Formats: sequence, C-alpha cells, structure tokens
Amino acid sequence: MQTSYYTDKSKIINSSGLGYLDFRAGLRARYGIVWRDIALAYIVLVPALVAAILMQQWYPGLWMLTVPIAALIIGGAIAYLHLFMHEAAHFNIAADKTNNDLLANIFIGILTGLDVKFYRVMHAAHHRYLGTVQDTEKSYFDAITPMLILDLVTGLKVLKVLLVRKKNMIRHEGQETGGHLVRRSQVVFATSMLLHATLAGCLALAGYWQAGAAWLLGAGVGYPLLSVIRQIMEHRRPDADSSIDYNMTDHGEMHRIFGDSLLSRMLGPAGFNRHLLHHWDPMVSYTCFAEMEAYLMDTEMREYLQASQTTYSRTFLILLRGQ
Repeated sequence: MQTSYYTDKSKIINSSGLGYLDFRAGLRARYGIVWRDIALAYIVLVPALVAAILMQQWYPGLWMLTVPIAALIIGGAIAYLHLFMHEAAHFNIAADKTNNDLLANIFIGILTGLDVKFYRVMHAAHHRYLGTVQDTEKSYFDAITPMLILDLVTGLKVLKVLLVRKKNMIRHEGQETGGHLVRRSQVVFATSMLLHATLAGCLALAGYWQAGAAWLLGAGVGYPLLSVIRQIMEHRRPDADSSIDYNMTDHGEMHRIFGDSLLSRMLGPAGFNRHLLHHWDPMVSYTCFAEMEAYLMDTEMREYLQASQTTYSRTFLILLRGQ
C-alpha cells in the first residue's frame, strides 16, 4: 500500500477526534535541535582529523588502517551533514528565509558542494515525480551492484549525477531560471572542492599526509558512497529489476521507516530514518516526527506505518539479495 491511499489529510482523525490538520497546526520546527544535530557533524570531523594526525605520529606504519578508517568517519560525517540541506530546502533551519538559505550554504553547502536554492528546486521535483522517470533524485534507480560501487569509488557516479542535475534543472525550470540556478550551484560546488583540496593540501604540507589523504577519500569517496546507498535503501522497491532501465520505465513509489536505533540516527539524521513521514507531509519539520508518528499510530494509518517499519541492515540485505 502506498501513501497515495491517504492523500486526503483532512480525513485523518485520531481516537480522540483530533483531525490531522488541526494537530499539524500546533507543530513548530525546533531550531535549537536542528543546530545541535548539525553541530554533531563538526564535532565528529575535528576529532577524526586529530586522531589521524596522532596516529601518524605514534604509529606511522599503520597508515593502511588509519587512512581508510578516518576516511570512513569523515565521509560519514559529511554525508550526515548533507541531509540537513534537505531540512534547509524546506526552510526549517531558521525562522527567517533569507537567514535560512545563508546559514545553509555557509555551514552545509561549503562541505557538501550543494547550493540550497538549487537543491530546493530539485527536491521539489523529487516530491512531484517520485517513482517516475522524471524524478530528479534517482539514485534508487540503480541496484546495489559491484559496478555501482566501482562508479562511486572512481568518482564516475558523481560526474553522472552532476551532469544529470544540470539537465534536469534546465528541463524543469527553463533555460533562463534553470541556467541561473545551475551557475549558483557550480559556484558553491567549486568553492567546496577548493576548500577540500586546500585543507588536504595544508595537512600534507604540514607533514600530516595521512590526515590529508583521509580527508580527500572521505569527501570524495565516502560521502557520495554513503549518500547513494542510503537513498537506494529509502526508495528502491524490493521487487525492482536490475535489468530494467528506470530512466525509461517508472519504478514506482517506495517509502520506509527505519526506527530510532543508533545506526538509524547516524545514517538517517534530519528525519531520514522516518523519511516516509516527510514524503507524506513535507510541511512538517523532522524535529516533530516523533509526535507526528505517535499521532498517526492512533489513526487508520497505523497498519500502513507498521508495515513500513524496517531497519537499514535488513533493507540492505534484501536489496542486495534481489540483484
């Protein structure tokens, strides 16, 4: 059963007679929680770099262990931070919209290479066209295969995504508006790449080549790898056929709820561990998802929500076996 079954939100009522729209009217984004969660990414990044530096000083011969572990942590922290651009796209990181966008580009876009205005337009199309050939966020069109992993590790997947994003923007927004947004995105992306290269270069020049290598691998490989695999687990159907090109054939909608385990909160911050709720009602901030889920579990949607609950590990194995 898909969320389209419950498209008329005015008909959702809980056991106390409270209608969903009245319930939602009382929900407000909690900006303090958002910035606490964003800060966690930076809190992880700094110790990861320091640990890599210290490991090179104390155990230089263990670089084959130090570099990949540090890269995984760094890539995971950037992938974690990336998901808050989604919250910013819905104007949920600051009360003022101008400040929302400025803060998003400074604290999120600078490391993830995303411009919030560009992403907002792309993401709106994702909501409109989810599961169809027109979807603008379509990593889930790909099966988890050795070829996909190779594309991610070599950077080919990132290049393909960048090229497709540009085409999608022009197609959906036209040459003038779309072109302007593409140029904005290119500036932010280039600035981000320069920052990553400068940081890694400075570390190497200071003699900390292991930390520099870990940063480049984390930002260039770990971040896109984790981001793509995560989106596949969110939206790819278990019966999807790897032999079908979903750029030509509609894939169909798929939503999941991954729960509140530590792994779920690490892989799916900013409410992505309850991403079904966001697609059902994009107006609600992830900081209200616990209340929203509790309310919906007391309505006719309870069965649907229960059927959608899973874990990242279980989903990964199901999708892996399906290929």
